[in-house]
Amino acid sequence: MMVDSANTNDVLNSRFNRVLAVVIWALDALVTGSVIVADPGRDLLALVPAAFVALFAWEALWRPNIDIGDDRIAFRNVFRTISIPWAALVHIDTKFALTLYTPGHHYSAWAAPAPGRAASVRASRAQKGAAAHGIPGGAGARPGDLIGTDSGDGAYLIRSRWTRLLNDGRIPTGVADVTPVEIGVHWRTAAVLGVLAVASVVIAIAG
Repeated sequence: MMVDSANTNDVLNSRFNRVLAVVIWALDALVTGSVIVADPGRDLLALVPAAFVALFAWEALWRPNIDIGDDRIAFRNVFRTISIPWAALVHIDTKFALTLYTPGHHYSAWAAPAPGRAASVRASRAQKGAAAHGIPGGAGARPGDLIGTDSGDGAYLIRSRWTRLLNDGRIPTGVADVTPVEIGVHWRTAAVLGVLAVASVVIAIAG
């Protein structure tokens, strides 16, 4: 996972997802170019599915991130941005992905999936010890907590800042039930992807 700490916030992106996005864009350009060369009359039509694939890779793989600030944690997912104030946070989990719990709800980060079994097996005992050290209360580390994984790096940074802010008295306690979580839906992104998807299917059926 890549971390940008140029300011007071920690912004995390999935390195694997971004590499995958670049690969998809390259294949998309190659296939589109081949179609245009083989059938120049379909050049404009070929750009529609190409645009869908390119935009989907951008929104699903490149753009999602985790933004950790002193006031809140924000998950930018594919179709939603979830802003969770520290006062609302009650638990952090990494079983399937980095997931933050608030009273009655939980929110997962698209940019921080837990590692697969192979990655867990390759993890060293030193990594596990470092991950466990970053968990308040000394709880044992699970594969998703491992430093060097998307979920583990995100969880470590969130836990570290959470502990620091609590120790500094900067997070009010006892108000998690009444602290709202802000959710913004990416309506424009959903609409554009939907239109491009439908158009691509129509073009494929029309031949």
